[in-house]
Amino acid sequence: MKVCFVSPEVFHWGIHGGFGYLTWILGKKLTERGIDVSVVTQRRPGQSEEEWLDGFKVYGYPSHNAGLGSLWARKESIKYYRKADADIYHSQAISYNTYMATVACPEKKHVLTFQDPYDRAEWKRIAKVEPKYGSIKHQLRIEAEIRFLADTCRKLDALYSQAHFLIPKAVKLYDLKDEPSFLPNPVPVPKNSIEKSEEPTVCFLARWDPQKRIEIFFKLAESHPEINFIAMGKSHDPIKEDELRETYSPLPNLRLTGFIPEPDKQMILAKSWALLNTSIREALPISFLEALASKTPIISGENPDDLVSKYGYHAQEDDFDSGLDWLLNSEEWRRKGIQGRKHVERIYQVDRVIDLHIAEYEKIEASN
Repeated sequence: MKVCFVSPEVFHWGIHGGFGYLTWILGKKLTERGIDVSVVTQRRPGQSEEEWLDGFKVYGYPSHNAGLGSLWARKESIKYYRKADADIYHSQAISYNTYMATVACPEKKHVLTFQDPYDRAEWKRIAKVEPKYGSIKHQLRIEAEIRFLADTCRKLDALYSQAHFLIPKAVKLYDLKDEPSFLPNPVPVPKNSIEKSEEPTVCFLARWDPQKRIEIFFKLAESHPEINFIAMGKSHDPIKEDELRETYSPLPNLRLTGFIPEPDKQMILAKSWALLNTSIREALPISFLEALASKTPIISGENPDDLVSKYGYHAQEDDFDSGLDWLLNSEEWRRKGIQGRKHVERIYQVDRVIDLHIAEYEKIEASN
């Protein structure tokens, strides 16, 4: 069986986002199971047209501009989907890439997992921190994309969602006839023993971009000197990042790591008392599942699939101070962290999820 992942990124060549991490771990683990895996993605600096990564082939098409014009720019990706010559093309997000894969190989099977669909209300929320997304031009572009991609969705061979709460959203947004099936994302569960820091410690794991509102995290570090704060990640805007570092790095209880290797990330998650997420909106990020896998509860204003209220503290209306008080004044965070790990082991553990993917691929391959 040959599977090609259609993804906006892969976890290499300077890319460290959730889509990239997910594509990398799926490709690596499926390859270990004997599946012939390839990935078609946008070419990044330092990346060749064709590369091998952990046993699977990565095809990189030339960079393109954002917007409706990118549909035309992506025409060059067609030859790479054909080179992959897969039995199944699996999109890790609905985009023009999904459409191009169907154009390139109409006789093959095409499936999609809804990872992070944005509805109109969410664009309005994001516009509060990134005003460009509230412009009339952007709204018109989004409406055109939704109509175009809705037609693409309805023509695919199978639709999935990585979170339960995204299913009705996808149905409404893309006018789907049938509900997507639940297909969870894979998360490795650390085998080493988990030892929490003796001192209260919270961490941040995301890019330092406006939607993530890392300034809230930094200001909380400023107002809570009794807690250690660790900020992993960096910004797409180096000038903004330099400003943030200059302003907040003098805080004695704040550590700024930048991007770090996977073992170091796991060590920080393992010792932290909580993952503090300050984003203005989220789907179900991999970081939530990685934290829970390390018995680390989540403090967040977002509550995808009720995971935060069940295995952490739901900071409604951005009441993060109450979340930190909960952390300091109760041992409940330890219990919720343990329960969260059990939930991840039951639903998202990587080997179980790879089994589910293979079962779905076999079903799709056998269908007419």
